[in-house]
Amino acid sequence: MGEDKVYTASALPPRETQTQAVPAPPTPAPASPLDFSGAGFAEIEIDASTFSGNGAVAQPSYIPPSQRPTDPIRLRFATMRKLAPDNPYSRSDAGLFYKQAKFMEDFADDFPGAAPFSMYYPYYHHMGHDQLRTYFTWRTRVRGGDIAPTHISYVFLYFYELLANIGVAGPAEGLDQLMALWQTYRAHEPALDKYLPPWLRDYHVYYELPHTFAEFVRANSLLGYYPDLFLLEPGDALAAWRTLSTYDLGKSKFFQADNVALFAEAFEAVLAALRELCAAKGLAFADLLVYDVCKGLTWHPFQNALFFPWKDHPDRQLTLPGGDSYTCQNNRWQRNTCLAAPGRRELAGYLIKKTESCLRRAEKFKYHITADPATAHLALFQLQSHGITSALLETTIEGAIKQLYAERNRTVVQVDLGNLARIRQEALGTQEKLVIDDEPLPAPVVLPQPTAPAPTVASNPWTDLRSMLSETEKQALALLLTGGDIKAFADECGVMLEVLADGINEKAADLVGDSLLEVTDTMAIYDDYRDQIASLLE
Repeated sequence: MGEDKVYTASALPPRETQTQAVPAPPTPAPASPLDFSGAGFAEIEIDASTFSGNGAVAQPSYIPPSQRPTDPIRLRFATMRKLAPDNPYSRSDAGLFYKQAKFMEDFADDFPGAAPFSMYYPYYHHMGHDQLRTYFTWRTRVRGGDIAPTHISYVFLYFYELLANIGVAGPAEGLDQLMALWQTYRAHEPALDKYLPPWLRDYHVYYELPHTFAEFVRANSLLGYYPDLFLLEPGDALAAWRTLSTYDLGKSKFFQADNVALFAEAFEAVLAALRELCAAKGLAFADLLVYDVCKGLTWHPFQNALFFPWKDHPDRQLTLPGGDSYTCQNNRWQRNTCLAAPGRRELAGYLIKKTESCLRRAEKFKYHITADPATAHLALFQLQSHGITSALLETTIEGAIKQLYAERNRTVVQVDLGNLARIRQEALGTQEKLVIDDEPLPAPVVLPQPTAPAPTVASNPWTDLRSMLSETEKQALALLLTGGDIKAFADECGVMLEVLADGINEKAADLVGDSLLEVTDTMAIYDDYRDQIASLLE
């Protein structure tokens, strides 16, 4: 094991010489029909006979342009595609779409097929032949008034055309087409409600129209989509504030058909009173709704749409309801936008609920509700810094409702000035007939005075109410005073909670003149009557 081994190098055997001849490279074949030099494009047809038994492919046949039938629609699509820039890394999708849309603006088609299509930011350049024909056939029918169902990507493509005023006589016609298309598809495509409202707003800024944006919103009942813009607009305030409110007025038993107009009028009166109160304290009521204003922002119209700013604008400025303003200078747009103040949803909820609370009492509605100003603590904090306390805020709202009812119940006497002369003449004639000669008057006859009846002691309505309440109703009131579980009590007695509350409130309304219980999801005693109820149950 310890011996050193010696290794001897040996030469490798020589490499065998190849005996087979290496085939020579094939000589180039003469030009074949596959040489397409000089041709505009080529059409290659491959069928089953093209393949040989060993899997080899036979040479395809070439159809020269002179022998190929012409297809004007394919040629038009090909020409449209050639409008794309030579740079493959170009990012001008919106610019390319506008150029191609103008090229295809007057094109009409009657394709019998219906190719499916789904694409984010759809535009022609990435559509297949059948998809293009399907789209332009559908567009032809829409322009003729037949808005047929189709894939939503085709609908968005047509929206992009209308935003750029492609295929319409002007902005007014384009707006009509946008609204018609939206109204037709919105029931089946809820996503359109996300895109169309901001696009319609931008449309009124980018294009000059014969009406204002506020007039357009009111005429089409779209105020719910723009609550921020119409919070302080007369006549529209309640609908706008309801959209923001944390209090759902639609679930109110009081806010029914007979009271809708009254509620809207009352809320306008409340807002007017609050504006006066804020002005007296050196505060603009609008400042409660706006946190700050961002100025000088570059504005690009029609966000989330494939839009190229094709129009040259003169210098101009436009302000929308709500305070947002737009300025165009040297064809460049800037926007000043208002940022929403924190807590305004809670402020809206409190103002609406407080208005309803006052109206329920004024209308002697059988159920009362209360509104706590602490729910709007952020707005209340700002008001208190200007000397407006929660008590003053409540007093102002209550005073606005009282003033409203005073105005509604005021009797107006109209005097016809033309009849004054005739009335005066008739009065003089009556006076002459009543004048008699001076004769001594007979002595007055003194009649005996009737004996006054003994005074009666007025009954106490709370005592009467106690006698009218059942034992179950008294127990329910006692339980509410101590904060007990009224729902469990009602279930134990086998009576519905609302029926129990109705019985108590109806008896109280007849004897005391008001309801005692507030009924929402549960039942509670109004703070104004807790002491009287406690005395009643002693």
